[in-house]
Amino acid sequence: MNELIRSYDYKTLRKTLGNTNYLLDIRKFEVYFSLICSLIVTGIIIVFATTNLNDNQVKDIVTTTQNILLNSTFGLLGMLGFIISGLAIISGTIGNKVTHQIIQQNKFQSLLSILFSFFYIGRFVGITIILFVASYFIVGISLQFNIYLYGIMSFLLSYCLFFSIFFSVSLLGTCLNIFVLNFLYSQEEQTINRQKDVESLFNDIRIDAITAILNRKFNVGEEEFIQSLIERIETDCPREYQESLKNKLKEYYSREDK
Repeated sequence: MNELIRSYDYKTLRKTLGNTNYLLDIRKFEVYFSLICSLIVTGIIIVFATTNLNDNQVKDIVTTTQNILLNSTFGLLGMLGFIISGLAIISGTIGNKVTHQIIQQNKFQSLLSILFSFFYIGRFVGITIILFVASYFIVGISLQFNIYLYGIMSFLLSYCLFFSIFFSVSLLGTCLNIFVLNFLYSQEEQTINRQKDVESLFNDIRIDAITAILNRKFNVGEEEFIQSLIERIETDCPREYQESLKNKLKEYYSREDK
């Protein structure tokens, strides 16, 4: 348990979880679909730029590109707020008892992997915002227009934008999984507590039955029996617990008399 209580930074989490790289895993929906959308959007942008370039309307290309970059940046800022609030809500939803149950079943790594996905996309969206802001100013510099460089930049930024969107949408499924996980482990905890209560009641009944039989067999009165218990408490138990045990003893047998 103590080995789990440590600070987890980004590099430590990636190393712990096996260097998870969501950005280049082509098997994931958000990766290949972002790639397809980026190629389509880049093709449209290049056609638009080529058409205006032939008409010597570079200023229109720059203005339109800057508007797209600016609006996308505001959208990414809102998305970053959604991710941060989502992680905060999920972290608060998982209680200490549920976390303890998960650790006992050696599934703490799986829980970390779920929470790391929020950490990952939050970091990625932050970097993407910086790239969009930098591109906004770079596009505004008065340089000779290069259609190839413009196309590469359009593809990279489009991919970052679409990946951020689709990955954030996939986190909705993660939130649902967290809800189910929390419910299942809460039910399991209630079952364990119920079993402990049954075992505790059974032990109490068994001890009371044995005590009653022995008292009848050896003609030991209740007062004598209680006094013997008090002596055992004073002899065998640590001093700091003696008073609490004596009070518990008196409460238990006064309840039985009623």
